[in-house]
Amino acid sequence: MSDVLADQASVLSRQLVPLPGFADPATVATLILAALTLGLVGVTFLQVRLSRRSLDLSIRPLLVNPGPDRADEGTDRILFGAPGRISVDVPRGAFFHQGGGAGNFYLSTAFENIGAGAAAIIKARTEPNLPGQVYASRTFVPVGSMVRVNVSVLIGQPGTERFKDQWWAIDGLTIAVDYSDADGGQVLTSRAIIRQYATMGPHIEELTVSSGGNRGKVIAVGRGSY
Repeated sequence: MSDVLADQASVLSRQLVPLPGFADPATVATLILAALTLGLVGVTFLQVRLSRRSLDLSIRPLLVNPGPDRADEGTDRILFGAPGRISVDVPRGAFFHQGGGAGNFYLSTAFENIGAGAAAIIKARTEPNLPGQVYASRTFVPVGSMVRVNVSVLIGQPGTERFKDQWWAIDGLTIAVDYSDADGGQVLTSRAIIRQYATMGPHIEELTVSSGGNRGKVIAVGRGSY
């Protein structure tokens, strides 16, 4: 590459006419070719970035709450961890909660992958954190498939006072799941925000998607479909 540039600079220097007060033609030719080379490097770098972005978009997953039409496809078998380790069947993709009072409390919400690539689950959790177990039903979520986040709460432990009556979601509760694409990049967090009102029971009111993990920038917000 350096030999080619040197030859081009030599040819260009012979074509330039010396002007009084200016550098010799060889120096001017070298500077011109250096500027052109930097320009080509910049264009190549931009092309690489655009290609990488196109690749990212082609494999980016996106987990959102499924629509109510998925209920017509059959049922989901939900498995909960300790405490209780129960299993229940619910309509496909449906929001589920059960229990309260002096026993255990169970909560499950589904996320459907509507993105362009498979989602690799990194972690599922509640916000705020609750005593018990949070369980993601699968590790990899193909496009068009769902993952469930199942929560088992041991009532009576500190932080579980809200579950002693039916108004446990009046102050809001969030189910969050961190995930990446199949290459381990593009870390995203989807959050299902659960609320209830005097005229409406617990439901997913809002879903947000953030980039860059737990503290990343919110890139999408939508209303719940339950």
